[in-house]
Amino acid sequence: MKVRRATPPGGWTIYAVRFLTYSTWGVLYPFYTVWLLDQGLFSTADCGLITGAAVLANRLGSLAFVRVLPPGRERGAIIGSQLAMAATAGLLCAMVVLQIGSLLAWTLVSAAFGLAGSLATLAQLTLIVHRFGPGEARRAFSCENVALNAAGGLAPFVSSLAYAATGRFYVLAPIGFAVLAGVLATRLAAGRVPVRQPAAKAPQTTGLPAGMPVLLGVNFLTHITYAQFYGVFAVYATPSLGARSVGLLFAFASFAIVVTQALVTRLCRDRGEPVLIMAANLALGAGTALLVAPGGGMALMLCAVLAITVGEMLYGPVYQTLAVAVAGGRTSLAVGSLTFVWGLAESLAVAAGLWLIGAGLGPVTFLLGAAAAVAALVIVAVCHRRFAAMAEGALAHSAASAPAVRPTADSTS
Repeated sequence: MKVRRATPPGGWTIYAVRFLTYSTWGVLYPFYTVWLLDQGLFSTADCGLITGAAVLANRLGSLAFVRVLPPGRERGAIIGSQLAMAATAGLLCAMVVLQIGSLLAWTLVSAAFGLAGSLATLAQLTLIVHRFGPGEARRAFSCENVALNAAGGLAPFVSSLAYAATGRFYVLAPIGFAVLAGVLATRLAAGRVPVRQPAAKAPQTTGLPAGMPVLLGVNFLTHITYAQFYGVFAVYATPSLGARSVGLLFAFASFAIVVTQALVTRLCRDRGEPVLIMAANLALGAGTALLVAPGGGMALMLCAVLAITVGEMLYGPVYQTLAVAVAGGRTSLAVGSLTFVWGLAESLAVAAGLWLIGAGLGPVTFLLGAAAAVAALVIVAVCHRRFAAMAEGALAHSAASAPAVRPTADSTS
């Protein structure tokens, strides 16, 4: 029994692949704009546009693949996405060497890099869904969150080393991660289409399933709050704390999730999803409100980051579990919709937050972020029965899925 619990749902390989594919993106993104400026091909505004195209495609591109990702073909999509990311990284380097100054070409190639990363995310989450057994959904997504944050902590550090050491060839850094991810993905068992009762479990409709809009709305509000720390805080707090201290806070957040996510998931195992969502938004809102005062010192900021981190460890696995259950077997739609709304909320929140900081209204963005978390909490409290029904559906979905999938994804088919 202990041996089984030591192995994450779906086996270790898919989470290692998740770590590597996110690193493929994360090793380029942190210094991409700075690197573009170093090349002297474009103005600051144009460099921002090129980077923005990659970010938006990465955050919002998942829905574009929902209808074209065939069930059972997730492994091929993962491998293909990594080949595409490696190819576009090489193309970006060639464009620098050849001194190609077309803004349109750079924007399109950057967007292609981000879009390939979005496909990798959609395919991997879909494959994870198809691999867990009864009652393991939350634990599976907790393991995915650990892999994501491990990459989020390591990749920026590797990125800084690559930028300092390679100069104009910095943009080739993602290729190593992409190759490793692609090779490791070949060890994944090919995805299997879960057995469903077509009429009851997977209605062939074009709209969102019942219950999905309210879940996506709460998800949107939560990520408005989430984005305040991960997308806005560094610009606001660096003048007060310094870049090194801000970097330590981000590293602390990633480290805390990697170390404690499994413990938090285990402690919350018997708690209902509505309670966890409300607790997560309460923690997120409280932590975000504290970000208003970086002048209060590192101790206060560590408390804020700890609260935000606890909130993230709670809501991430829960939202994913509920989305898959509500979608009634339409796994790609569930994952694609959830990541699209997350990306949309993050993009809007960061843009608004940076504008407020530029206008001298920095504290307002964090207060608005905290208010979004409160709004999410209130919606879940008011719609408690609806979210409880989603949770019951999650258990039924997991039990129905178990016989149709293999217990491990660590072997090839």
